Amino acid sequence: MANLKPLVSVIIPIYNVEKYLDDCLESIINQTYKDLEIILINDGSTDRSLDIAETYVNKDKRVKLINQKGQGVAMARNNGLDKADGQYIMFLDSDDKISKDAIEILLRPIKGKTHIFSMARYSTQDTLSDHHENIEIVSIKGEMINRIKAVQSSGYPSFSPWGKLYSRDIFENIRFPNLAIHEDTSIILPVIEQADEIVLVNQPLWYYRQVVSSLTNIKISQKNYDIFEKNSIQIEFAKEKYPEILNYVYKLCMNENDFIMMKCIRDGSNFSMILFNKLFQQNQEFATISKQRRALYWNINLYKGYLKLSILLYNNEFIRGLAKKLLT
Repeated sequence: MANLKPLVSVIIPIYNVEKYLDDCLESIINQTYKDLEIILINDGSTDRSLDIAETYVNKDKRVKLINQKGQGVAMARNNGLDKADGQYIMFLDSDDKISKDAIEILLRPIKGKTHIFSMARYSTQDTLSDHHENIEIVSIKGEMINRIKAVQSSGYPSFSPWGKLYSRDIFENIRFPNLAIHEDTSIILPVIEQADEIVLVNQPLWYYRQVVSSLTNIKISQKNYDIFEKNSIQIEFAKEKYPEILNYVYKLCMNENDFIMMKCIRDGSNFSMILFNKLFQQNQEFATISKQRRALYWNINLYKGYLKLSILLYNNEFIRGLAKKLLT
């Protein structure tokens, strides 16, 4: 018989987020669903983040603290997974927060099931409701490509690990690769493969805070070269297990390369333009192999002009959602 009140493990990596950590942790400890294990992984913070985390350990017995030093977010999440005892797993970034009934709502349609995850819409505005009724849900099963496209539905967090509640078995044989960035998209295809069912919850339950230190805002650095390893991981997975989706995976890789190239244009440094040229060459290769978008990558100068126009439109949420539909 299924546990009527299954334990949910919430895994929160922490690094220098003193400004937002209280908001994040308050949103978790005050959830309407109480059977939680809250695992904080402090990755060598040099601000007050560790002090704040220790305060919550002392005031709520559900909160556990793991200290690591400079191992990065991927290893932090893996450490959390290794220590988690819950039947269900949730990841939360320490500068985000969720509605007070988020876990209850996400758990409701998947409780008692295995090989499943639910996912909620998110908002970039701090206007979340803490009480929801008449929740619309959609269940997606079937072919791998259908499940991938479901995860990419507009308004949902797509390939990010946050925004979802997973049955524990999803991560039985999956861990994040030791990449500085793109560690999340590197595992999304195996995660979807393990999910026989994906449930979309048509409510914004997540506040995704866009801060200066986020991936979308930081300067181009050596870390961005992890995109090549991520692309290799996704393509090799498709070649080995699902060759019928390989062209679609090439498209996904081209999309992410496009996004990093857009950042390179914004950055404008010599270092960023070297990366830009390498990504453009890779997209030319992917376009040739998959016979998709070859015209887009025909001329590098025309493509730069296309990206500069895209940058002007990117901050519009409706335009981003429309582009997501068209490109995937």
